[in-house]
Amino acid sequence: MSRDKHLTKAKDLAALAEKTLEGVTDQGAKAQTLALLALTHAVLETGYDIANVRDAIQEK
Repeated sequence: MSRDKHLTKAKDLAALAEKTLEGVTDQGAKAQTLALLALTHAVLETGYDIANVRDAIQEK
């Protein structure tokens, strides 16, 4: 999946999670869910950064 498609899908999923969380009253559950979303996004972004570095090294 291209980076642009990934980011679009990630934004859509984050919006869906936010809408779903509106009905959750447990603040701890909300915090955990949002933290997991942030962590997942960070891991995926790191994967793209590593791939870019690898590609640059292979080009030389």
